[in-house]
Formats: sequence, C-alpha cells, structure tokens
Amino acid sequence: MINNNKKFLRKAFKERRSKINLSHYKYLCKCIYNNLIMLEIWDKDFFHIYLSNDSKKEVSTDSIVSLLMKKNKKVIVPKICHDQLIHFEIDLNTEFMINKLGIREPLIDVEFDKSLIEIIIVPLLVFDRKGHRVGYGGGYYDKFMGDAPKNVVKIGLSLFEPVNEIIDINQNDIELNFVVTPSKTYSFN
Repeated sequence: MINNNKKFLRKAFKERRSKINLSHYKYLCKCIYNNLIMLEIWDKDFFHIYLSNDSKKEVSTDSIVSLLMKKNKKVIVPKICHDQLIHFEIDLNTEFMINKLGIREPLIDVEFDKSLIEIIIVPLLVFDRKGHRVGYGGGYYDKFMGDAPKNVVKIGLSLFEPVNEIIDINQNDIELNFVVTPSKTYSFN
C-alpha cells in the first residue's frame, strides 16, 4: 500500500512533475486552461491567482492572468511576507521581481483588501477525492483560505488526477471547491 501522507506525496509528486518533458507540460497546461474556462466563475470580479514558477513545472497561470485582464477582472496576486501571504492587484504595467523561492512577485506597496476576493486559484502538487490538497508545506494558502470569506470559491490546478486519500489531513487544511486537471474538473461542493 502506498503511504499517502503529505511528506511522502509531496516528494513523490515533485519528482513525478520534474520528469514531465517540456512539450507535454505545455500541452497539459493548455488542457487545464481549456477546462478552467468552462467553469461558471467568469461573472465574478475579484480573482486571486498564484504566479506560476514554470521551472518547477507548476501549472502555468500566465494565460489565465491574460484572460482575466482581457475580461477586465481585478487580478490579485500573492507575495510572501514573513509567514503569510499579502495580496496585491496587478495590471498590464506591473513590474515584478523574483523572490528567494523563485516566485514572481509584484513591485507594489499598496495591499489589496483580501475580503473582496471572490475566487482563489491555488497551486498544488497533488489532491485527493475529498478536495484536500498537498502544496509545498509552508501552509501559506491554507492560512489565507482559512481567513477568506466563507463564500469564496477555491480552485486548485493539478497536472495529475487525484489520489484516493491524503491520510494526515488536519483542521488547518482547507478543502477546495474545484480542482481542474488536464482531463476534467472535480467538484467538491
């Protein structure tokens, strides 16, 4: 039996993701984008989305950010500050830097009011059939989603289909409403 605790899954899926060749990775990201645009979320105005680290083969969010801007949506992105995420609205003129983790962050000083956020699109390494996710282990997104308004829609993007169960879920782990994979969208509402 596979050991489905977060530590094991994090290591296994980082390794699995690193072995995907570049053209297949781009294809998988396009499939995820095509499935995401079918979700009925585009009537919302305030979208929080991670800026993908393509060198780590996170699901690319660049085309999603472009789409949001074309639709005149408010695009909010995170920045890591101490042990939490702080949030900034970006536009076509925003300049970015790369932080010590290799993540793009906006060069902006004015924080966005996170209580206005309606949709949160989060990175993950793997998820299970109950909507639990395994990220990189910092807990940033679970803290953020735990403090978000109750009606916010939480969407994960995954290169892989779910595992049956993540066995060491705790009360700080926030369930997602949807996870979009290359083959389909899973709903946990």
